[in-house]
Amino acid sequence: MRILAVDDDENIRELLSQALASTGEHEVWVAEGGEEALEMIHDAAQPFECLLLDIQMPGMNGIELCEELRTMPGYRMTPVVMLTAMSQKKYIDSAFAAGATDYVTKPFDFLELFNRLTLAQKLSSEQSMVNDGIVEMAGLKQDLDQNLGHDLEEPVQIQ
Repeated sequence: MRILAVDDDENIRELLSQALASTGEHEVWVAEGGEEALEMIHDAAQPFECLLLDIQMPGMNGIELCEELRTMPGYRMTPVVMLTAMSQKKYIDSAFAAGATDYVTKPFDFLELFNRLTLAQKLSSEQSMVNDGIVEMAGLKQDLDQNLGHDLEEPVQIQ
């Protein structure tokens, strides 16, 4: 899974990068803030399949970044896991109101994080299947409309 981890703490970025890449299941990119993350998202050849966001960062915080992501067509349903030291209810509520999918507090247990990422991967996969189904349904509807369209002024031959 293609993961973008956004945290202003260099140690956390390095730890996440090494731990997640070591599983062999994830490709990990890191950004130290919201603005850098948005640049990486815009420049990416393929969309990220999951985002890990810290809340407290200078400039754009993780909640603002999450809100911005949810306005972007390719990221409206992408799993966003808040990975933060902020455990107060107001931050949790704000994160989910902004569109976060999950919330993990620091210090975090890697087993718990891996389990959450497994769920995020399943969610991403299911969302991709839904999107593929929507595109296929639109194509079928268009074919049906073209093939069944009939002008009522035109005579019909009955055999």
